[in-house]
Amino acid sequence: MEDKRIRDQIFNSSDQDLRFTKEDRNKVFEQIHNPEKNKAQKKSFIFSKNLVPLTVSLLVVGLCLFLFMPSILPSKVINESSPSVTREPVVGETEFLTSLITVKSIEMENRIYLNLLLTYSKDKKMVKIVSIPHDTYAPIGINNDGSTMYDKLLFAYRFGGAENVRSTVSKLVDLPIDYYAVIDLETISALIDAMDGIDYDLQEDIRIRAISQVAFEFDKGTNHLNGEEVVALMMAATEGISLEEENLLNLMNAVMNKTENEIPPTQLKELFSKIEANVSLNGLLQNQIEINTIKTIPLSDGMVSEAEILSSTEGKHYYKFGKDFLNSVSEELTIFN
Repeated sequence: MEDKRIRDQIFNSSDQDLRFTKEDRNKVFEQIHNPEKNKAQKKSFIFSKNLVPLTVSLLVVGLCLFLFMPSILPSKVINESSPSVTREPVVGETEFLTSLITVKSIEMENRIYLNLLLTYSKDKKMVKIVSIPHDTYAPIGINNDGSTMYDKLLFAYRFGGAENVRSTVSKLVDLPIDYYAVIDLETISALIDAMDGIDYDLQEDIRIRAISQVAFEFDKGTNHLNGEEVVALMMAATEGISLEEENLLNLMNAVMNKTENEIPPTQLKELFSKIEANVSLNGLLQNQIEINTIKTIPLSDGMVSEAEILSSTEGKHYYKFGKDFLNSVSEELTIFN
């Protein structure tokens, strides 16, 4: 009954003068005044996958598996392996390997803002990607009494670093994760700054949530982006609300093309050393994999948006996913036809 009263209070509070924290103000405000967005849309679990072949100089897998890191070794459609698809020695007994790529911000108290979960089929030479919203309600730690602590995935790094982020996502989707890489937003910003920014075309005017400030506003047409703006747009594409999900790979492609052409290998190796991962740099540089296609798996069909009022001055916004939907996501990630 108490949960129901809280929910009713959220959905019927349009006349209240509520003030929320900087982090959640905009999200909760939107939920309060647009209760229809909180209704769960029951849809069949048919994922609208974007099929992206690797072509010419676009080594998308290198980008995905180590986010913005292009191939240091010369290649056409074969690129260097990364923490998710290499092991020392390279394993051959499993049908697929999994990896988690996370972007966090030191400036924002090590909160994590982008989480890309990837699976790689060695037989089909295929990668599948799902991007998990940082507002996802997830098991991020253990309480003093031994019970599971639930909160936003955003805070998972605080309760045990990169290993805890891996454990949290693994529990959420019920899927073992072989490799992880945690990249600081500051490192990504340094990379983008070294290339004098990224040009990216948007189909309409949009306002999206930022990281170090409340929001970014972009005009329709070509926008010149810095590192935080690139990550913020990828976050928006992850939610698939203000920005279509296909922009996730499009943004990766834009960064990859410019990085490959403008950043020398020595500088990339220096940036490499700043990434927290459970695989060595030597392993990354010595092994290669071949990729034919990449498929993205959006989560928007299963997202249930909820807003919770904590007090008269605080509120939180979450995305929650049903167990059946997450099971379907895990199945989709691990079946390669």
